[in-house]
Amino acid sequence: MIKKRLFLLGVLLMAALVPGCKKAESPDPALEDSLTVDGAEEPEAALPAPGEENWGTSPEFKAPLITTSPIRYLSATVGSTEEEVNLTWFSPSEEAGQAYWTTADDTEFENAFVFSTSCVPSETIPGYYINRVTVTGLMPETEYLYQAGSEEGLSPAYTYTTPAFSDTFRFTAVGDIQIGKPVEEMDWQKNNWHRLLNKVKYHFPDSSFLVSLGDQVNNFDDVEQYNAFMNQGALYSMSFAPIKGNHDMGGSQFSEHFTLPNQSALGICDDEQDGDYWFTRGNTLFIALNTMDASRWGEHKDFIASAVEANPDSKWRIVFSHYSPYNAYENYMENAQNIRPWFLEFTSAYNIDLVMCGHDHAYTRTWFIKEDGSYKEYESPAQSPEGTMYLTLSSSSGSLYHQPSPQNEAAVSLKRKMPEVTDIQITPDSLKVSTYIAETWELTDEFEIQK
Repeated sequence: MIKKRLFLLGVLLMAALVPGCKKAESPDPALEDSLTVDGAEEPEAALPAPGEENWGTSPEFKAPLITTSPIRYLSATVGSTEEEVNLTWFSPSEEAGQAYWTTADDTEFENAFVFSTSCVPSETIPGYYINRVTVTGLMPETEYLYQAGSEEGLSPAYTYTTPAFSDTFRFTAVGDIQIGKPVEEMDWQKNNWHRLLNKVKYHFPDSSFLVSLGDQVNNFDDVEQYNAFMNQGALYSMSFAPIKGNHDMGGSQFSEHFTLPNQSALGICDDEQDGDYWFTRGNTLFIALNTMDASRWGEHKDFIASAVEANPDSKWRIVFSHYSPYNAYENYMENAQNIRPWFLEFTSAYNIDLVMCGHDHAYTRTWFIKEDGSYKEYESPAQSPEGTMYLTLSSSSGSLYHQPSPQNEAAVSLKRKMPEVTDIQITPDSLKVSTYIAETWELTDEFEIQK
């Protein structure tokens, strides 16, 4: 671990900080023991053969829930670069809160740096106030502790570990958690979501972030569904990149719960705070689109142009969208065909390598689609392929599965009635996607692009 003094120097150089420090007492007396490393490492048990795991293969990621404090709905979302993370939480105090951030060895927060928040009343949860802060100056491959809140009430302490800041990295993707579809199975879906997050933490501890490709919940204004989705200890300890889906729209809940980097007014659908956003990791530009309002689809090309202009040297360019222009479920085909011309135009104009989508509840990977809508077939690894690959993910909670129908553009179409998770590995010269059944860890699809 990088020494504490390097962390403090990095923060002083890069962040706008509140002077002073804070010793923050943990509201959970048992927490200190759970965060203490005694130096004794147990030997790792051998992994089951691929496809033979179970939900219990991955150990439980233990962290006290935010509901043990006065704070509610804590999210740690992606920053503009690896050196940042955005924190958002709801507090019953109308006073602006603070985030206390320190290295993992400073368990008493004696040397913590204090980041002050903005604070506004929530329009969706009466009596609560939304606090937002961007923590900056993070160092690579470093384990931190943080707390959020104010003197009137603090959250438990949570860990946050940064990956290597490198052109070689990985991230993780999930499709349509959609907790609450159907509502009578919400507890089962919540449990699946919890177990999938354990798998992600276990298999991909170096994952740079987790992207959810829309429909976090089934009903945008259902408090219990948001509780089931967000009250997950693992989510407090990883960078999260949510995409707005059709079940997330209808009000300002989505934009109140998440703070997102480089966010634009282009692509908004419900309010002024849910437009397209972008961020970078290594040599890769990630562009997240809000495709919910069909009348604003033309704005996405302008947003992508601005993101590319701000990051002209990015080697890989990946677009996230809930709606897929190349899906395989018949009932959603009309929407896909309507949005397709917009995607064909900007993916070609800005050399987009990969488009990742949700909504379909069936897994589809296309061949490489060219500007005129024709496609070219490549074997893996594809060497400098012409066109863009589209990847549409299935459900990651088991909420709903659809039967795909044959499509000429589809290299792979699968209905797997089990939660899935996708790993994306990027190097300076390659991009590789690998999709697994979360419970058994069976590899169901894999493809690599080289350039």
